[in-house]
Amino acid sequence: MFHFCIMRAGAKNFAETRISAPPEGRMTTKTDTLTPQQAAAADLLAFGATVTDAAETVKVSRQTVSEWLHHNAAFQAALHARQRELWQGNAERLRSLVPKALDTLERWLASHNGLTAAVHVLKAAGLYGLPAPDGSIDAAEIETEREIAASDLSVKRLDSWG
Repeated sequence: MFHFCIMRAGAKNFAETRISAPPEGRMTTKTDTLTPQQAAAADLLAFGATVTDAAETVKVSRQTVSEWLHHNAAFQAALHARQRELWQGNAERLRSLVPKALDTLERWLASHNGLTAAVHVLKAAGLYGLPAPDGSIDAAEIETEREIAASDLSVKRLDSWG
């Protein structure tokens, strides 16, 4: 079972986080290869926790979480999936606010010289140019990309010797 973490309302840090079952309709990934600690750490990192905070919360060493983050394709895929899920959820939430924001802005612009506000709205429509998370959510694909990168590095080394 894939678990995820929610920071408790009023919590001051991720140590006050609880682990629970995923909500209905949650995107699922190939997480059967992750331990509950890995799944929880992936969620914490996706929510913005540091490696140190995630490690303390799931009761493993910082080095262990760092190794998962940099060398475990299944962990990376789960983290990417969770980041993508959070990004999409926040984008949907932001889009749901657009009608109210436009009504408010329209009223304000009608009564003020709103050039600055209008420029901000135009910039915000592109989400300030921030790209959505695009890391692979497929562990096999991550492994393949890693192997290709290692192979490319080997070829470059051979070329530099020749």
